[in-house]
Amino acid sequence: MSRVTLAAVFGALLLGGIGKADTYWIAWEGNDPNDWPENSGWTRCYRAPGANRTLENGVLTYDSNDPQIYDYYERFRPQALDPTPGTVFFLEWRLLVQSVTEWTDPGVSLQSDEAWSLGFTFGVDFIDSAHEYVTIPFAPGLPHSYAIISAGMRSYKLYIDGALAWEGWFAKRFVTSRVAWGDSVQGVASVHQWDYVRFGVVPATETGDINCDGTVNFADINPFVQALTDPGGHQAAYPGCPPENADLNADGSVDFQDINPFVQLLTS
Repeated sequence: MSRVTLAAVFGALLLGGIGKADTYWIAWEGNDPNDWPENSGWTRCYRAPGANRTLENGVLTYDSNDPQIYDYYERFRPQALDPTPGTVFFLEWRLLVQSVTEWTDPGVSLQSDEAWSLGFTFGVDFIDSAHEYVTIPFAPGLPHSYAIISAGMRSYKLYIDGALAWEGWFAKRFVTSRVAWGDSVQGVASVHQWDYVRFGVVPATETGDINCDGTVNFADINPFVQALTDPGGHQAAYPGCPPENADLNADGSVDFQDINPFVQLLTS
């Protein structure tokens, strides 16, 4: 890419953006000491007295070493928001598993009114998917960012820290549409920390929204340059974000011909 072209792209940093709606359906962000999930619309499910919990600096810590008990959150979704075939959605969370005395304990699950279900439980250094009989390793003792991307709750891709870790399938069960996460029903002794949990739709192809944050603005410039120069790196950095969002002139390819239309979009 020429010096003049790069200057034209980054010159758009001086200009305003175009706002769009939030893409999340439901989320817990842990933004402040009072942002307990039950204050954000989540239902706490536990056996009394529940796990020892703390919320500090946006991190929710579960300590269920004593008592060894389940304590998790769930949120039901209206059927109108239940993913249907062809609807691309994501579930993402950030989790650190400090200790588990047995096989696995903290977990996440996703279920639909059509009875499609997916669940994971976590050890210190691996994920277990019971219905798929698979274990997926990861580095122990560190917080990791996880994302599930799927179209209509059939097949899915699991990303760990932005890298594709597994491709699998939902199971067929008779359940109610919901998202659940936290200390699982197994009642295993464990300590784990959560930074956020989010569920939402991947925005439909939105020309110019190269990072799929729901807004076309300055933050799309670096992802746009990456989409031009390193398409694979762009998909790893923004899993589930349609590459065609960078095809500004709609000619079926992402190339230098899209630069001027991109700048024009930012300046309009």
